[in-house]
Amino acid sequence: MKRKICITMAAAVLIITALLCACTPVPVNGEYDVTRGVTGARGETEFTLVSYNVHGGGSSRALMQSITEQIDESGADIANLQEVDSDDSPRGEGGYVSILTGGNLKESFFSPTMTREFGDYYGLMTASKYKADDTISLFLPYPGENYKLGIEPRIVTRYLVTIGGVQIAVYNTHLDFTDEQLNGNLLRLEQMKFIIELMDSDPCPYKVLSGDFNVADMDEFSVFGESGKYAMLVTPSNPLPTFRSGDGKESSIDNIIYTSDTMELTKGGVTRSDYSDHFMLYATFKTK
Repeated sequence: MKRKICITMAAAVLIITALLCACTPVPVNGEYDVTRGVTGARGETEFTLVSYNVHGGGSSRALMQSITEQIDESGADIANLQEVDSDDSPRGEGGYVSILTGGNLKESFFSPTMTREFGDYYGLMTASKYKADDTISLFLPYPGENYKLGIEPRIVTRYLVTIGGVQIAVYNTHLDFTDEQLNGNLLRLEQMKFIIELMDSDPCPYKVLSGDFNVADMDEFSVFGESGKYAMLVTPSNPLPTFRSGDGKESSIDNIIYTSDTMELTKGGVTRSDYSDHFMLYATFKTK
């Protein structure tokens, strides 16, 4: 007797997705020039940066408006945002980029991560009071040549901006959250190393990086401290809570990292709210 095999629609979609993921290549970087647009303009100025994972896919237009107002109230000159859905995203209510740039920060650079699930509708955005001198978006290390289920391609972006006559390289990222390995290390640690090498090769004297690093513990941030070039807002001695999971547990997975020899942190902290599953980090810097 033949046994009938029943496959639910969800299971069928999962199988098809798995087959597609196994054979679709991960987007890769083309040629790029990290010196492009860099003027090297030095001097003394002050600016405020915020970093915020806005939880776009799980949000609404009302929450995005509240986030925009919160950013404006911080006095931010520039904002690094993660999990931003483009205006034409089929998820949610749409129009999120327009809302996030409808306040004081009207200039922006949106760069998609090109995930299989969300395509070019989802990614990172830097919003600013000042027009960019140049922008770059690069894919980070990935475990293999093809897509794997649950492993998103990740990116880092650079927004070169001049504030008060001083040019600053503002980096934005959102790293892997899994336990996937690459070269014997956690994938996100390999992604951190890529970013450090990129920043080290950047001739701009003033560099700041922020985002959602998805670290399992604070020790993972030590890769930045070990270089001797960078300082951090969130540290083991200053473990600011930046993320609240569904069970109410809080952790420190977001950070703002900066060149310690050229920038002085004068103020920094976290603004708590229920607008996202993350809290907003803010930092005010003086350049040297």
